[in-house]
Amino acid sequence: MKSRTTDEKYLITLYELAKKTDDLHTEFSRFEIGDKIGLHPRGANTICKLLLQANFIKKTSEEGIFITEHGAKLVLRLLED
Repeated sequence: MKSRTTDEKYLITLYELAKKTDDLHTEFSRFEIGDKIGLHPRGANTICKLLLQANFIKKTSEEGIFITEHGAKLVLRLLED
C-alpha cells in the first residue's frame, strides 16, 4: 500500500464516511474526521483551510464540511494507485 499524506488520509476518510451515507454532500464535523486519523483539532483546522482553498471540501458551518465532486474525483484517483 502506498504511503499517504495527512491531507490525503483526511480526504479519503471524509469520502468513505460520506459514501456510507449514500450522499456525498452529508455534513461532517471537521474535528470528527481529524479524530478518526489521530489528528489534533488545530491540525484539522489547518488541513481544512488548505482543502477549502483547493475546492476539495466545502464549509457548511463553523465545524461542518462536506466533500465536493472535485474532492471525490481526487480520492478515486488516489485509491486507484
